[in-house]
Amino acid sequence: MSALILISVLGVLVLYMGLFGNKRALAPVAILGLLATLGLFITGWNIELPMFSTMVRFDEFSTWFNGGMIVITILIFLFGIDYYDRMKEHVAEHYTLMLFSLVGAFLLTSFNNLLVLFLGIEILSIPLYVLAGGKRKSRRSGEAAFKYFLLGSFASGFFLMGIALLYGSAASFDLATVRAYAAGLDTAPDMLFILGLFFTAIGLSFKIAAAPFHFWSPDVYEGAPTLVTSFMATVVKMAAFAAFFRFLQMTAMPTSLGRALLVMTIATLLIGNIVALRQSQFKRLMAYSSIAHSGFLLLALLSESPLTGRVLFYYTFTYALATVGLFIVLTLAKRSANGDENIRIFRGLFRARPWLAIVTMVLLLSLAGIPLTAGFIAKYQVFLLAIGGGFIKTTLFAVVMALVGIYYYVLVIREAFTPAEESAPMALVVNPLNWLVLSLCGIAVVVFGVLPGLLG
Repeated sequence: MSALILISVLGVLVLYMGLFGNKRALAPVAILGLLATLGLFITGWNIELPMFSTMVRFDEFSTWFNGGMIVITILIFLFGIDYYDRMKEHVAEHYTLMLFSLVGAFLLTSFNNLLVLFLGIEILSIPLYVLAGGKRKSRRSGEAAFKYFLLGSFASGFFLMGIALLYGSAASFDLATVRAYAAGLDTAPDMLFILGLFFTAIGLSFKIAAAPFHFWSPDVYEGAPTLVTSFMATVVKMAAFAAFFRFLQMTAMPTSLGRALLVMTIATLLIGNIVALRQSQFKRLMAYSSIAHSGFLLLALLSESPLTGRVLFYYTFTYALATVGLFIVLTLAKRSANGDENIRIFRGLFRARPWLAIVTMVLLLSLAGIPLTAGFIAKYQVFLLAIGGGFIKTTLFAVVMALVGIYYYVLVIREAFTPAEESAPMALVVNPLNWLVLSLCGIAVVVFGVLPGLLG
């Protein structure tokens, strides 16, 4: 609980600091607070700590995810020092809202009660509805915020209906009680309970942008400020998959729900990879790439292996490292291209900044799942889990989709190593902190790809 309180107080502190106009101190204070919170989680390593009458439980699984999300948020805030330096107002509000959203993410990884799961989703989402419209003079940003809020509210309605039906059957919101009730469904099926599982799964599927609940993702990624997009694509994805994993552990995976998730997995892999082939805007390409990666992660969830939790953490954390780095590169390239987000803006990157181009290539190769990167190990672990769970045909389909996905990542790499036209050379100004974060991301995906045991 001390970690939840610390982040909440930190958010309020940053907001009050913004009232006095000390913009440059906001990120350092937020980062120091996040480091202190990370220390609290590390000191509680492997110790189960029930809180709020066991409604919240910080265990080893949640500690790994919470620690990972803190690290990613720190990287994003380091990026934010340069990013928000160009904003004249509302900087403190941006940091505060992301910190409050992080509190919701902690609840999603640690819930032991369905009501806490709902609270976590709302605390995570409501600040993001505001942040998505952070570019006040941009029509696309306002449209992104409206779509995200409207569809997010729609998903919350499904989720609330789902947990209401689960309560109507199990007479409790407590996970242990619901799990015990679900274990007896083989002998006495309860259609009301199964319907509740489906509605709840639909609400969670929206958060992970799984097909057919993915329609919000490309527009919101494109319209939201880039730093906010990086937060949604990383921290939110980690929290949502951790919550989905805990939820499926509770359900004992009835056959009907398993079949529905299998169809969703195939559709997510297909739509994410095929539609990404047609994208020329980098943010939309990353959105469909995110959808495709959700398909691989769903495949891991289906396996119901004791190792699924560790594989989910490794996959989402290394994916987040690569994604944060790529959004930093996008921001730098946009500045030299007057705000354009077409993948052509990366042309000439190698000649202008060779190290930046190499890091970009490494991060893209990791997302593509090329050997010697963390992305390869992540996909390899998912395929092993799926084969062990008996999903051999689905695994073969996922392998084909992974090969298809390599193409659109290579397109961006090709642009980065293609010389720019002499009449329009690429001019990049790179802040030292951005160099640091990019280098850390690039080195980390290689180190974790060669030594995956470092992440447990």
